Amino acid sequence: MDTKFSQALHMLVYISETESTATSHALAESVGTNPSHIRKLSTLLKEAGLVESRQGKSGFTLGRPKTRITLADIYTAVNRDKHLLHIHEDPNPDCPIGQHIGDVLRPTFEDLEHQLLSALATRTLDDLITGLRRSADQNTQGPQ
Repeated sequence: MDTKFSQALHMLVYISETESTATSHALAESVGTNPSHIRKLSTLLKEAGLVESRQGKSGFTLGRPKTRITLADIYTAVNRDKHLLHIHEDPNPDCPIGQHIGDVLRPTFEDLEHQLLSALATRTLDDLITGLRRSADQNTQGPQ
């Protein structure tokens, strides 16, 4: 899995919680990447209805309330038509393992991906933000 999912999560938290304008440049600076990459991710998020932008107005806003955006929504938006686990495409057809490995692995891989999406569907962007705040509070209080 690449980092698009965690970058998209970072972006959406920033968009949700910033008091300033969430521009591509500001998001890129926060995420630690370039504005071009942010625009590519924001296009995927926009197509999924998770963010909005308006022509002539700078910046992004959430497309729906943070309590109604699941982590599964975000994962699916940035990983369209991609699978988490892949079966190698060119096993030796003369090998008895190569002849059947795909058929054996496919159901397991599909089940694992379904479990991941099911778990992500139980958590919202708001849950993530709550966890971030809790972590920040613990770090500012220092050792007890």
